[in-house]
Amino acid sequence: MKPATYLTNLTPLRGIAALLTVIFHCGLMIGTLVNPEQSLIMGRLYLMVDFFFILSGFIMLHVYGQGFSEKITTTAFKQFTIARFARVYPLHFFTLVYTIILFAITASLGIPSVPVLQVENSGYSIITNLLLLQSMNLHHWFSWVHASWSISTEWWMYMLFPFLVRPFMQLSSAGRGAVAFFCFVGYVGIMYFIIPLVSNPPEIPFVHIDPSSMSINLGYQYGILRCFFGFVLGMMMYLGYQESWGKSWLANGYTLLGLTLGLGICLHFGVADVFTVIFFPLILLSAAYGSTGMNAFLGSKPLQRLGDWSFSIYLTHQPLMYTIGAIMAYRSMDPTQSAPSGPPPPSDISTNWLITSAVIGLVLIVSYLTYRFVEKPARHWINSKAG
Repeated sequence: MKPATYLTNLTPLRGIAALLTVIFHCGLMIGTLVNPEQSLIMGRLYLMVDFFFILSGFIMLHVYGQGFSEKITTTAFKQFTIARFARVYPLHFFTLVYTIILFAITASLGIPSVPVLQVENSGYSIITNLLLLQSMNLHHWFSWVHASWSISTEWWMYMLFPFLVRPFMQLSSAGRGAVAFFCFVGYVGIMYFIIPLVSNPPEIPFVHIDPSSMSINLGYQYGILRCFFGFVLGMMMYLGYQESWGKSWLANGYTLLGLTLGLGICLHFGVADVFTVIFFPLILLSAAYGSTGMNAFLGSKPLQRLGDWSFSIYLTHQPLMYTIGAIMAYRSMDPTQSAPSGPPPPSDISTNWLITSAVIGLVLIVSYLTYRFVEKPARHWINSKAG
């Protein structure tokens, strides 16, 4: 099988989406970064995960579609499974073990637990995380490394992917468009019918998703549905890419800027998620087609490195933030008591942004280290052992 070409322009998009996810979580854990009365953009950045799902379906079909286009052999499926395991599991395992040890240490030091971070942490959730089942309706909240819920759904979509390739590739152009449209119908179904079914622990009632927000923000429950629609949409976009869907107007840097601006406006006004998500496949196609200006910008070394580290950025930023929070909680404890002496003084938005900038700097350093010393060596070792 001929190796797939490397789509350089898509690499930075992963890194940018990962950084926006970090900023989203900083807004939740550090404090307000944008006044919600002025803009709703910070509260909608969870949609970066949906961009990851769409991009994943696109890339999977680009890289592995040829191998499964005729039939699924045991050898090919085994090689594919090992390759995907080597790609996602080592860092998932590393961050999971680190987080388990971290919270064991905080408990031994008498640092009070934080329900929104730890309410579902247990021996049972360790098992579900190890088996990548933590987003399969087995919990009432996120556990351990919260962001890993999407890794769980991605893994099971990987296992389904080979069986989707041939029937999707046999569709007509109209059929592929119909499947893409069905994905958006699925998003509407999530907003109206699935979101109201999601439960959460009584310890954190304030985190319940309001159905009137028109959100598709599923995770620990029904998260596989959100991943499925995004992943399949990405596969359809790749088939459209092969047919040059909209290339005459999408292969233009100004179009990419316009689409990015449109996405930002939707996020700013808190438009229903199904409409916001429409911009993701168009941005993906525009970047994949490329142009002279886009190729030069997206192909720059800093953006390429950011994309290389994106998986590490995504999985390490929460354990790092947990660590910082634990240190601050320990330092604020009264030496004569086992509870915090009081809440930290409120900070303003500018201070929160300064802290967020420092966190981003630390995340980039840690991500470089985990990419170089965990991700790559583990992936190469597993693949080499598997032949």
